[in-house]
Amino acid sequence: MSRRMEAPVGFECPYRHNCPHLDHLSTTWTLEVYQESFRLRRQYDVMEQRYQQRIAELEQTLRERDTKIAQLRVQHQKQFKANIPPPAPARGQTRKRGAPQGHPPWRRREPDHIDQTVEVPAPQTCPRCESGTLSPYPQTYEHVQEDIVLVPCTHVTRFVHQQCWCPRCRRPVYDAGPGELPGCQIGPLTRAVATHLRYDLQIPYRKVQHILRDLFGMPLVPASAMAFDRQATVLGRPLYEQLQAMLKSSEVAYADETSWRENGRRRYVWFGGNAHMAAYQITDRSADSAVQLRGDDFDGTLVTDAYAAYNAVNARHRQTCWSHIAARCKDILRQIELTTPPVTVPSSVVFCQKLKKFASRLCDLGRQLRRGKLRWPRARAMVPALERQLKRIAGKPLDYAPAETLRDRLMNKDYDKLFTFLQVKGVEPTNNHSEQSLRFLVIMRKICFGTRSAAGSESHSILWSLLATAQRQGKDAIGFLVSLLTQPSNVAQAALFANSS
Repeated sequence: MSRRMEAPVGFECPYRHNCPHLDHLSTTWTLEVYQESFRLRRQYDVMEQRYQQRIAELEQTLRERDTKIAQLRVQHQKQFKANIPPPAPARGQTRKRGAPQGHPPWRRREPDHIDQTVEVPAPQTCPRCESGTLSPYPQTYEHVQEDIVLVPCTHVTRFVHQQCWCPRCRRPVYDAGPGELPGCQIGPLTRAVATHLRYDLQIPYRKVQHILRDLFGMPLVPASAMAFDRQATVLGRPLYEQLQAMLKSSEVAYADETSWRENGRRRYVWFGGNAHMAAYQITDRSADSAVQLRGDDFDGTLVTDAYAAYNAVNARHRQTCWSHIAARCKDILRQIELTTPPVTVPSSVVFCQKLKKFASRLCDLGRQLRRGKLRWPRARAMVPALERQLKRIAGKPLDYAPAETLRDRLMNKDYDKLFTFLQVKGVEPTNNHSEQSLRFLVIMRKICFGTRSAAGSESHSILWSLLATAQRQGKDAIGFLVSLLTQPSNVAQAALFANSS
């Protein structure tokens, strides 16, 4: 017999208010309690989902906080690292004297003339043991000593001009004499020395005043030294524009940037150059700044770090700095080590260790190419094997976010920029050239704390560029500045560039 799903019409259960199957509870009350508990259960489920989501968000925030703390610890240790003494040599070994391996030795040039000869008589007593029983010795001992002649005086020149009357100007006119700056009481050599002390040696204006006064007897005020720089900036602007045009047409260029302050606002010093020229520019940190210094269609090879603004340059070839990649691996390993509570990410640790060794090997290949120990056909043939090795190292996703970000950049964004130095001559695997070119600016930033105006930033950009280029062209900086102040633009160009054509 089938069971009825609904009660018959007019049926009323005799146990409605006292059901034996419900421990003699009322069925109506039991149903109301059940419906109320069902509504509460649904509310509890919604609250539980919200709390679980909130807990997940807090856990993610804690992980990000721990990662950020580890990053700050790494940066602090890099900035304030202790001076660890070098390890003591092993027993029976001594440290080799001289410059470290790969560094040029320090040698002083021999004097090209002798101004004075002093005859020193033989000693009466030994200067070492004070013995008085000395006998004559047939040979003489010569010692050449070079010193400066410190005569604080100035050279004053009076220019007597023969004049002519100009009927169009309705006034007498005259020509400037050799080495004369019309209307200026301080000559070009003093101005060139002041600019050299300021921009080549990073000496403040007030100390420039003391040097010129104490060593050369030339009194002036710090504001005059700053005015010298402004005048040299105006005269050097055409050469600076020509230098930028030459950089945009060069075959290889290195680029980097560092922070700067202009009247309290955050700016950046951009560098672009190579072994023959250097151009600096103080502006904001945007893609437009990178394009302004290097052009938007660079036909050569651009060597940079991982900053995305350089993608706007649209260079023909790009090379990513392997030294930065190795340093990033080192930072990630140190960050994992300093994370509290500790994280267990074995695949990321192995990835960073292998990639660091791989980067060191590529840097060594660059040194071999530079020294001629590795031939170019052999270098180009090594690229496919190196690409396969990199895919084995960075082919799988990682379990640590910073390491995964680095892996994704290498395998996707920068994959075609990793081995350019093995295919194009004259390209280095690192951006060390730019780092060294910006090093003295970091020292300058600590001395002057930046610039106070756009005019000061322009002076720094132009004069830094011209003086650094003169040094790389093998030209005397002071001689170039004197030519810039006293000669026409074509003569100053010949004084700046080794090949003035």
